Amino acid sequence: MPLRITVKRRVLGCRLCLPALFTAGIATAAIVIGLLTGDMVTALGAFLLVPSAILLFAIGLKRETTALSDHRTH
Repeated sequence: MPLRITVKRRVLGCRLCLPALFTAGIATAAIVIGLLTGDMVTALGAFLLVPSAILLFAIGLKRETTALSDHRTH
């Protein structure tokens, strides 16, 4: 199975990856807007969302990997 299809299936099958993607998008937009307008409070505050997005991705992909490995062994 090609790598692109495998990655697409894992990300779309991950329930926590969509909220993580949404959080990462909001953080990116807020950082860009903060930097463009010179509002450092907004830009720095948006950096607080980045660890949340990373944790959601990590937890979601770990659960998906565990579910796939359990499914293969049974």
